[in-house]
Amino acid sequence: MDSAIQVVNMAGAVQVSAQEVNDRFHGDVPASVRFYCPFCSRPVITRAMGWDFDSRRRNHVPRTRNPHFAHRRKDDWAKNCEAYHAGSGTAREEMTLPLLMFLRREPGGNARFRVEIALRRRGLASVPSRLQSEDTITVDDRPYSLRELLTDRRNTIVLTDPLGRLESRIRIPQQWRKNVGCVQQSTGIMIFSDSFGSNGGRRLPERSALRSDCTYYIVAGEKRMKGARSCFDRAESIGSLAGDDQLHVYAVSVSGASRRKNAVDDWLSQYGYCLSDVDRAAQLMWPPSLRSWGVDEPLFRNSSPTYRFPYRFNDHPMQDAVTSKRLHPDPRAREIGLIGFDHPDAVEAQTEWFCAFFRLFAFWCVRAVRFDSVCD
Repeated sequence: MDSAIQVVNMAGAVQVSAQEVNDRFHGDVPASVRFYCPFCSRPVITRAMGWDFDSRRRNHVPRTRNPHFAHRRKDDWAKNCEAYHAGSGTAREEMTLPLLMFLRREPGGNARFRVEIALRRRGLASVPSRLQSEDTITVDDRPYSLRELLTDRRNTIVLTDPLGRLESRIRIPQQWRKNVGCVQQSTGIMIFSDSFGSNGGRRLPERSALRSDCTYYIVAGEKRMKGARSCFDRAESIGSLAGDDQLHVYAVSVSGASRRKNAVDDWLSQYGYCLSDVDRAAQLMWPPSLRSWGVDEPLFRNSSPTYRFPYRFNDHPMQDAVTSKRLHPDPRAREIGLIGFDHPDAVEAQTEWFCAFFRLFAFWCVRAVRFDSVCD
């Protein structure tokens, strides 16, 4: 690939071309300078940089190939990247919401936790009136009314044995999967954010990139976590699941300057996750917003959300002009603003009820925003 995201400690991420890197370092790239794929956020390495040594002539000669970046050959995670195979036309995966799950500490402040299934209620006010009594979500052969789950946010489903083949234990009506979400494949562990601080957080979708210098919670058996203890800078057992002392909750984190990051990345890749120093999501600049459910919910009803590109191009100052873009055909829906995007007209958007997902051409600068929050 011709370009990559350059990351240096204590500096912002910048997208650079291979030729620029070659002109600057002449093939001798410092170890403190790291590069990541702009498509999948996986580490990439420099190729065909500097001069080649001709052993016959005993001198340096120009390389026959142009400078470029490449994924590591044994990086199984990167094999799913559309830039991994040169010239391949890999189909882009669908933007599908996973079934919402939370890790919550049991009341009383003890070391017991539970995993809950919940429904996304925001923006679904009209759904309960269309639901029938037979519209249920079935967990372990027990039906739960979708209408009741949507009526009160306190109505959740406590999931026992959350690591045991959920794809066969949870059944969701086909016509409601776009609203409720899909069941993620069981991998032997569950990873949650720290959205609730020390009380738990939201489950991360598969193929998520974990960030350095952030705390995450892992639900797993002690045997699976043996290898992780030597990888993470912090891997501390903070409790167990209520009713199952064999499943522990671990608080894990790794420093952005840690030498263990490659080991953490290798361990996470076994379970469909990766570690990245690069945040490819478009950055919401205005207005203030809630994001506890993974969706931007602007607090000011009459303000249009404005997003900034996550990193600079070629070390040049970012343009501050705002380009307006309409994501939804509803004339009442307000536009979003884009700052720093070279091709704002290449926005791809997909709407599901009152939620809009958008991304910019090949780069997964994905955000989800409630467009009803910015409607008259």
